[in-house]
Amino acid sequence: MRILLVIEPSGGGSGRHVVDLARALIGSGHQVSLIWSPSRAEPWFEAAVAALPLHASGRLPMRRSVGPWDVAALHALNRLIARLGPFEIVHGHSAKAGALVRLAHAPGAAKIYTPHALPMMSPTGSSKTVAGIAEFLLAQTGAAVIAVSEEEAAVARRWGLARQQLHVVPNGLAIMPSTDRQAARLTMEVPHDARVIGFVGRLCAQKDPVRFARAVHLAHAADPRVIGMMIGDGDLATATAAEGGAAVRLLGARDARTLMAGFDLFAMTSRYEACSYAMIEAAALGLPIVTTDVGGIDHLKQNGARIDRLPSGASPEHLAQAMLAALDTSVVPLPVAHHALSVARMADQTVEIYREAFALRRIGG
Repeated sequence: MRILLVIEPSGGGSGRHVVDLARALIGSGHQVSLIWSPSRAEPWFEAAVAALPLHASGRLPMRRSVGPWDVAALHALNRLIARLGPFEIVHGHSAKAGALVRLAHAPGAAKIYTPHALPMMSPTGSSKTVAGIAEFLLAQTGAAVIAVSEEEAAVARRWGLARQQLHVVPNGLAIMPSTDRQAARLTMEVPHDARVIGFVGRLCAQKDPVRFARAVHLAHAADPRVIGMMIGDGDLATATAAEGGAAVRLLGARDARTLMAGFDLFAMTSRYEACSYAMIEAAALGLPIVTTDVGGIDHLKQNGARIDRLPSGASPEHLAQAMLAALDTSVVPLPVAHHALSVARMADQTVEIYREAFALRRIGG
């Protein structure tokens, strides 16, 4: 198939998803082109795109916020589609790219939208209702919607998004994390008896790293062997370090896949997630997981992951108690089977949706 992928946040989990999906689709013989925004591109994403054997690639500056600049972006997208196409599938990733794709002129193409965390999943904010109305109106374009977790799909259904064309395809891993626990702990320079609680993600409001740091600080007060290891960077780094004190170490942005085997527990304090890659990697390693109520939990638990799910608004005290209880349990969790988490499975399921959507497009459905 002739496939065009379009993405605005060129990095993070959605960027990783697009790179992995493109590589898998190309490996299966499909002709894949990519349009991406340099505005928020991360260096690793640009390097990964440069290494992909894409049929064509184009840069299109897109802003995360909504404004008059989106009119220019839509016209630019139409020109790129006309120049790089024709396509059978045009697949927008993230809210902004998804909106532009659904409004774009793409003759003969079936349109697909993967939100990578619908804005309405956020538990607070006045923009939540505005985003929900906008998503509902855009859903009337007839594009198929791919949620990356059952939890995200449930939110989509509540807001009336493409009920007849709503699909669930969980994120998959292209590279499994390292299982070398000794090497990971040597790199992190932790004592042999340390009880390491790991955090992986951007240090931003959505991930609520300050709450994680406070919870680990409380757990450390109860058991001095407890130490928090935080992998990631962001605008809340200073506040997080201040809250965690000596109980927390900030390792900065780096490849977490080489270090997660050194954790004794993986913890997530996000306010919302659609399907976190870090949590999938923790499950692949067989780590016990303590998390707030986010997307992707049900899929991982069905495949054998040991996850303690707390309310999205759980207090640091509640989190600390759950962390200590998970560390003290005698139950040894097993790694989730790799086939249940593979990128090949994700790509195969996505292609089936492409074929169905294109068939409906051809008959005018």
